[in-house]
Amino acid sequence: MRNIFICILLLSIAVLPYPVSAKKAATIDELVEMYNIKPCAGCHADKYEDWKTSTMGNSIIDPRVLLGMRTFIRLALDEEKSMKREDITICLNCHIPQIKDAAPELILHIGDLILTAVENDNELKREAAKKELSKLNLNCLGCHNLKATGFNAAPKEKVIYGPRSMENNPHAGFGFQTEKSALLSTSEFCAQCHHCPPDVPWKDCPTLYTTYIENFIQKGRKETCQNCHMMGEARIHTFAGPGNIDFLKSSLSLNVAARPTRYIDIYENRKMPALVLEIELKNNAGHVIPHGCAIMPRIIMELSVRDQEGREILSRQKEFSVNDLYFKGGKQVVMAEWDVTATEHFNLGINPDKPDTSTFIIPLEKDIKSVNVEVNVKYTYSRDRIFTIGKTVQKVEIEK
Repeated sequence: MRNIFICILLLSIAVLPYPVSAKKAATIDELVEMYNIKPCAGCHADKYEDWKTSTMGNSIIDPRVLLGMRTFIRLALDEEKSMKREDITICLNCHIPQIKDAAPELILHIGDLILTAVENDNELKREAAKKELSKLNLNCLGCHNLKATGFNAAPKEKVIYGPRSMENNPHAGFGFQTEKSALLSTSEFCAQCHHCPPDVPWKDCPTLYTTYIENFIQKGRKETCQNCHMMGEARIHTFAGPGNIDFLKSSLSLNVAARPTRYIDIYENRKMPALVLEIELKNNAGHVIPHGCAIMPRIIMELSVRDQEGREILSRQKEFSVNDLYFKGGKQVVMAEWDVTATEHFNLGINPDKPDTSTFIIPLEKDIKSVNVEVNVKYTYSRDRIFTIGKTVQKVEIEK
C-alpha cells in the first residue's frame, strides 16, 4: 500500500522556510484565529464556497485521511520507540501547514481527536471529534502564504502571494501586502505535498507526481496540475478529483468490441461458434490512474458474458492499482513500514500513454443464439465510496 508519510517526515526534518511565530496556539480555536480566512470570503466568495467543499477544505476530516492518520499513530508513533505522539506533525505539515504555530499540547490533542473520530464506540463522541477537527484544513493562507514560495525561500509574513502581478495592493485594508509567486502556477507547487522533498532520490520515492513527469511531461505534454484540477485560467477552487464523478469519468475511456466468429474443434471434428471480445481502457489523465496515498484507490473492470437465457458463459475481473510492498531486501530501518526507500514498488495502474487492452476468445455451445456482453468499470475510492465510471452492454447475434 502506497504511503507518503515518510516523504512528509523528510519534509519535516528538512530546513523549513516558514517564519517562526513567538506565540504558539494552545487550542484549535486559537490556531484558527491566527490563520483566519473569513476576510478572504468577502472578496472571493466564489472561490471560498468552492474551497469549503473541496478536499483541501476538508484536509483533515476526509474519511481516508482520518483512517490513514489513525493507523500512522497506532502503528508508527505508538510502536516505534524513537517516535513520539508529537511527531504526527509529519502528517499535519501538509494537511494543515499552520501546525507550525501550534503548541506541543495542541498537537497531542489533535492526535487524540483523530483517534476518537475513528475508534470511539460512541457515535456522538466520534461526530463531536470530527466537528472539532473540521475547523482545521489547508486554507487560503496555507497555499497563498505558507506554501507559496516553495522549499528554498521563506514566505514573508503578512503577504498574500498570487499567480499574477498586481499594481494596486488589494489586501492592504486587511493588513497584508500582495506579491506575485510564479510557483503558484506550476506543478512544482503541488509537488510540495504530492511528492517527496527535493533531497530524496527520485527513484526512491515514486509518487503520483513522478508518473506525471515520466508519463506525461517527458512525452512532450505541457499541461500543469492546475490546467486539469483547477480548470486552467478559471482557477476553480474545488480542486476537481475523484470526489467529482463527472471529472472522474472523464479520466477514462472504455471501448468494447465484440463480434461472432467460428473455430475448428479438432477433437470433436466440428465447427463451433465463438465470440471475439476486445476491451480497451484509455487513461485521459496526466498521470497513472488510479493513484493516491495512505489508502490506495483501485480501478476494477468487471466482465460478464451471458447467453440468451441469462446463463453465465464467462466472468472475469481485472484490478488496477499502484502498490508498495515493504522491507525490500530485508532492509531494517527506523519506521521501515513507512519508508518508501525500504519498499518494492509495483505500478499496476493505467499509464496515460499506453491503453490497457484485454482480448478474449470465448468458445460457445451450438445452442447459443446470442450473447449479452456487459463491462463495468468501477473506481474504489474507499470501502464506502465506489463509483461506476464506465459501463457498456452489447448484444451479439451468433452466426448459425
